[in-house]
Amino acid sequence: MRRCTAPIGWPRHDPQHYRFAIPNSVWAYKLKPFEFLIFSYLCYRGSTVTPASEAVAANLHMTVGTVKKHLNGLADKRLVNEDGIPALKRENANFFTLPNEVFLLRLPPSAFMVYAYLLLIEDRRTHTCHPSYNTIAATTGLAKNTVMKRVNTLLEMGLITVESSSYFDKHGMKWKGNNLYTILPVRLAADAFHQRQLQAGAGSNAQTYPPTAKGIRPPSPQRCLVCPDLRSGSTPDPSQQCKPLYGP
Repeated sequence: MRRCTAPIGWPRHDPQHYRFAIPNSVWAYKLKPFEFLIFSYLCYRGSTVTPASEAVAANLHMTVGTVKKHLNGLADKRLVNEDGIPALKRENANFFTLPNEVFLLRLPPSAFMVYAYLLLIEDRRTHTCHPSYNTIAATTGLAKNTVMKRVNTLLEMGLITVESSSYFDKHGMKWKGNNLYTILPVRLAADAFHQRQLQAGAGSNAQTYPPTAKGIRPPSPQRCLVCPDLRSGSTPDPSQQCKPLYGP
């Protein structure tokens, strides 16, 4: 039976439907950040319908050329079939889950990858974990400096908190330990992001933004998307679509 996937950000009554599964084995393929983000989006869709590159690009705020390039890379690794459907299955395998709303935040692919790894290893009761930068870098394939930068990105986005730690060795010397990361509710981060987008849209058209990675479309106040209110408990009409706040 085909699974019906509601558009990103639409509230559902069943809490389990706020998340989607990714097989743990995906980490063994050492995907590039763009590949990992696209593969994750395909897992979110969970559909048997061939995804159009244009639709993937629009939802992930990438260029169509970037999507096609990395879809080919995923196909070469046999992570997607010839129709662009994920070949890795979660049945009879270990998997971790990501919140649907994470796609609303327009995270850089490397930040998305670090966030996914923290969710992979988090304690499900306390929502905490304490990997070293080197451990995160070794698993994701990112440089240590990139990991440190993207941890700050997640912190600024309100997705995590970071606490430093220390310990004493057997000689009584104090050493700096790994950071303690706490995963925060993604809905709060999504609400805050929407508010920033609205404020940017209401500001000057001449407002500048920091440089973006190649292949990523920069945010534009002229095309700010307004999705259903995540804080609302109501379920919107399935025929409703996200509409541009500004421009045609």
